[in-house]
Amino acid sequence: MIIGLTGTMGSGKGEVVKYLKSKGFEHYVYSDILREIAKDRSIEPTRANLQKLGTDIKKEERNKGILSKRLLKKIKTDKAVVDGIRNRDEIIELRKGEDVHIIAVTAPQKLRFQRLNKRKRDGDPTTFMEFKRLDNLENRGKSKGQEINRCMILADSVINNNSTLDRLKKQTETILNSISET
Repeated sequence: MIIGLTGTMGSGKGEVVKYLKSKGFEHYVYSDILREIAKDRSIEPTRANLQKLGTDIKKEERNKGILSKRLLKKIKTDKAVVDGIRNRDEIIELRKGEDVHIIAVTAPQKLRFQRLNKRKRDGDPTTFMEFKRLDNLENRGKSKGQEINRCMILADSVINNNSTLDRLKKQTETILNSISET
């Protein structure tokens, strides 16, 4: 089983990954593929550089789902979670694998900004205005290669992470149970 995660910035995808890892899932990240390529090309792996590199790679390969194709080749287990789907072509390519389920994670914008401030990851926006601008670009497909809202529409399940961590885990477990039953 492969679970693909998409969702808005700061929505809790990382917490879903932690939970799935506790259930025996191996973890793969789309941006890790880009970081490997960036390293080979001596490109600093900033958020902006990785986004541009992702767009460039898709043009070079003439395949907008190239990152999923590369991730599928890396997966050697029967339980994997892949995190960071940002465009619909990656979903289409990922679904060429066996037993693939896409989960979207979202939460209200102000709550996501508060979470980002707590995690203090390099490259995260530091003001709400900056967050809102970047978030809107990524979600609405206005920045090249970033179309989170389209990905969320294609998801098999959606988690609205607007509550507690325990609630997020329960929602994830419910989805896992429903997938296992099919």
